Amino acid sequence: MEESPIKKQQDMTWLENLQKNSWEPEVIISGISLAVLFVIPSRLFDISIILIQDYGLEQIPAQLILVYFSVIISVFKIFLVSHLVMRFVWAGMLGITYAFPNGIVKEKLFKYSQSVDYRPPQYYLLKLEQWCSMLYGAPIGVVIPIFSITLYLLVLIGIYLVFNLDFQVVYIVFILSMLVFAVGSFAGERFKIKNMVGKSMSGTVGAIYQSNLGRWFFVVFSVGLIVLASPFIAQDIEGFSSYQASVNTSDSHYAWPDDRGYFEEFNSGKKRFARMWTPNKKISGEVMDLYLARYEREENSIPNMNELLQSDTIQWKKVESLIDQYQIYLNDSLVEAEKWVKVTAGHTGQKALFGQIPIGHLSSGIHEIRLEKLVYLPPFLNVGNELRHRKQWARFEFVKE
Repeated sequence: MEESPIKKQQDMTWLENLQKNSWEPEVIISGISLAVLFVIPSRLFDISIILIQDYGLEQIPAQLILVYFSVIISVFKIFLVSHLVMRFVWAGMLGITYAFPNGIVKEKLFKYSQSVDYRPPQYYLLKLEQWCSMLYGAPIGVVIPIFSITLYLLVLIGIYLVFNLDFQVVYIVFILSMLVFAVGSFAGERFKIKNMVGKSMSGTVGAIYQSNLGRWFFVVFSVGLIVLASPFIAQDIEGFSSYQASVNTSDSHYAWPDDRGYFEEFNSGKKRFARMWTPNKKISGEVMDLYLARYEREENSIPNMNELLQSDTIQWKKVESLIDQYQIYLNDSLVEAEKWVKVTAGHTGQKALFGQIPIGHLSSGIHEIRLEKLVYLPPFLNVGNELRHRKQWARFEFVKE
C-alpha cells in the first residue's frame, strides 16, 4: 500500500526541519567525539601491547590493528576539528546577519569601495552551512571500508590465537580474501559483490560525493586525507617497535637509552616496559632489583629453540626456561642472579621475571647493564624458522651511590 500524500508531506517537512537544525547535534557530537578520540589512541596502544606480551600475538597483526584504528581515528579528528572551526565561522556570520539585517549600506562606505559588488552575508552563511554539512558526512565514505577491514582482521586474529595457528596462514587468507573482494568489486554483475558494495552506506555516500563533487576529485581527496593523517598515525604508533621482542633496539635508542623505558621513577605515563627495568636510576646497597618483561610467544618458542640449537652455529646453552634466553652483562662482565621468580609488577601490573643482580663490588659512579637475547624467528612466507643472537636487545646506565 502506497503512502498517502499527507504522510509524504509530513515526512518531507520533518526532514527539512531536521536539516535546518542539524547544526545543534553536529556541534555537540563533534565536541564529545573529539574529547574521546584524543584519549583512544593511547588505550589502543596499551591494548596492542597487552595482546603481544600476555597473549602471544605477533608484532605484524598487532601493528596492523593499531595502524588501521589510528587511520580511522585520525581521519575523524581532521574532519571534526575542521567542522568545529567552520561552525565557529558560521556562528560568526550568523551573528552578523542578525546584528545587521540590512547587510551592506554602500552609501556609508568610502567612495572607492562603493563601486565594489559585495555579496550579502546570507550568501556566505548558506555556503558555510552547506560546507559544514558536507564535511560532517564525508568520513563515512572513507572510514567505514577501513573499519570493516579491521573487524575482519580482528576475527581472523581471534581464530589464530584460539587455535594457535601459524600467522603466515592467517596472513595469506587475509591478503587473498582482500584480493578476491577487490577483483569482485570491479568484475561483472554475476559476482554480486559490486551490488553489495553499492547498496552499503559507505557505497552510497561515496557515490553521492563522486557524482556531486567529481569522481577524480573524490579519489584525490580521499588519498590526500590519508596523507594528511600520516603524521597523526606516526605519532600514535611511536615507540611500538620497541615491543618487538625478536629484534634489536634501534641504533639511536641503543646509543641513547630512554630512562622512561628502563626506570619506574621516570615512567610518569605508566606505560608497560618493553624489555627490562629497575625501580630507580640511583642505587645503593649490595644488589639491584631487575625485571625482565615477559612475552608469551617467546616462552612458547623454547622447544623450537632447542631443536635448532642442535644444528645452529650460535653458541648458546640449552634453553630450559625463559631466563635461559637472556645473557646479562654488568660492565661487559657476564653475571647471573641467584634466583629468578615470576612476578606481576610495574605500574600496569605486567608479567615479568624478577631477579637481583649483585653490585656490592662496584665503585661509586656510572655503570651499565646490558641484555643480549636468543630469539626464534617463526616461519613466514618461506623465511624464518631460524635462531638469531640479538646483541643490542637492551641497555641502560645506572648510578651506584
